[in-house]
Amino acid sequence: MRNTIKNYSYSFECSNKKMKLMKLFYIAFFICGLTLAGYAQNSQDSTQTANADPFKNDPFFSRPVSDFLHKPPQDWVEEKNVRHHVNQINDSGIDYGGGFESGPYNSSILYGVYPSLPMIHYNRVDGLFLGLKKERMQWYNNDWILGIKGIQPHGFIGYATALKNWQYAIGLEKVFGRRRYMMVGWEYHDATSTDDYWRAGMTETSLTALFAGYDFLDYYNTRGYGVYLNLRSAKYFEGGISYNSDEYTSLDRHTTYSFFGKKSTYRPNPLIDEGKIQSLYIGGSFNPKKLVLLPHFTFNARGLAELGNIDGLDTDFAFNRYMAETQYFISLEPGTMLKIRLRGGSITGNAPVQRRFELGGIGTMRTTPYKFYTGNEMLLSNIEMHFGTERQNDSDWIDFDDFTFSVFLDSGWTYDSDKLRNSNDPFSGFSAFDFKDVEHDIGMGIGSSFIRLELAWHLNNLDQKPALWIRLNPTF
Repeated sequence: MRNTIKNYSYSFECSNKKMKLMKLFYIAFFICGLTLAGYAQNSQDSTQTANADPFKNDPFFSRPVSDFLHKPPQDWVEEKNVRHHVNQINDSGIDYGGGFESGPYNSSILYGVYPSLPMIHYNRVDGLFLGLKKERMQWYNNDWILGIKGIQPHGFIGYATALKNWQYAIGLEKVFGRRRYMMVGWEYHDATSTDDYWRAGMTETSLTALFAGYDFLDYYNTRGYGVYLNLRSAKYFEGGISYNSDEYTSLDRHTTYSFFGKKSTYRPNPLIDEGKIQSLYIGGSFNPKKLVLLPHFTFNARGLAELGNIDGLDTDFAFNRYMAETQYFISLEPGTMLKIRLRGGSITGNAPVQRRFELGGIGTMRTTPYKFYTGNEMLLSNIEMHFGTERQNDSDWIDFDDFTFSVFLDSGWTYDSDKLRNSNDPFSGFSAFDFKDVEHDIGMGIGSSFIRLELAWHLNNLDQKPALWIRLNPTF
């Protein structure tokens, strides 16, 4: 199954008949997905060998340090290794395939509740950040320095040239069992962080900021610690729990430099609600590596709950935040792929501004201004149809046979519910949902998963100039 890059959105006000058709479409789609899921668990993975472990990541820069110590240097520049990583980026984008770093895209869902920016990055807050890093929550980064079986230190240290400070994280993990199915870890950190890594790739954002002056993410500083437990099965399930205690601080924009862009393209970095947040995170994923479950179908699902409204927590904000997402990939015929992402969330209690749901812009609704729609509940749908040529050889370099044409529809809804502020029921606010309130974008694109050009229109205003995007990652 292949990922692809750019999205284009389009919005319009639907008639009652169109609304009914859309409701039937979503209901039918969910029933189809649930039916196929019932057969999926008994199927064989058509892309993995019997001995392969999909949880073993293979990043180029943040792989286990022991690999660099015990393998000859020439192994890293052999043509077959270079081709492997180029192919990885070509198939899944510069971030999402884990070609450079595993990061939050190829690790446990709990990875992102800790500082997760790349060890080398550029943004309007840190400027150029240069660091060294050993990834957390990696099932195979074992036996490094301490020489104790299953003990693995992790963390990073680096200097932010615009912020003029040192940032760091230090932690320790223990992996249990011959099959490495349980991990316990701890971390202390003081670093720039973001919740927006799912909207656009972080390496992608570093490149667009440095060369064109577009920094798509928002940032803040977190200083504190966390302890976590991760569990996994052989292939399809991964989950865990983490307790975090952090002081959150706003960060200002410290640079507007870019090679070719204009200073005016850099947004101010928004203020957050500063203070202490103590939370218990519970998260889980089914098929996080997107293994093929049936010959022409696969899907994955994940959910994360942040529980901050618990007696005994020393926190400045009492709230609970819930997020769920599922993705479907359906091969309709050779060279034709239907991709669907559904994402939803709800917040009970009084959450700080940095925890609110926001839609608009890159990675969500592509003709809408960035984070234009906000609320304490959210629904998002991205539907893409890709048309192209099947790849004949996974070891090939990028060529025009890898390019596809796509059309897409982005749909989103947010709402600010008073019911949710005074309730512990995350579903209590969705009574306000109405299909006629959903906004839509529509568009088309051409390119590969690594680089893609997209045009998008808002369905309520087709006469408006389309939004133009150049992406280095697929939307999902």
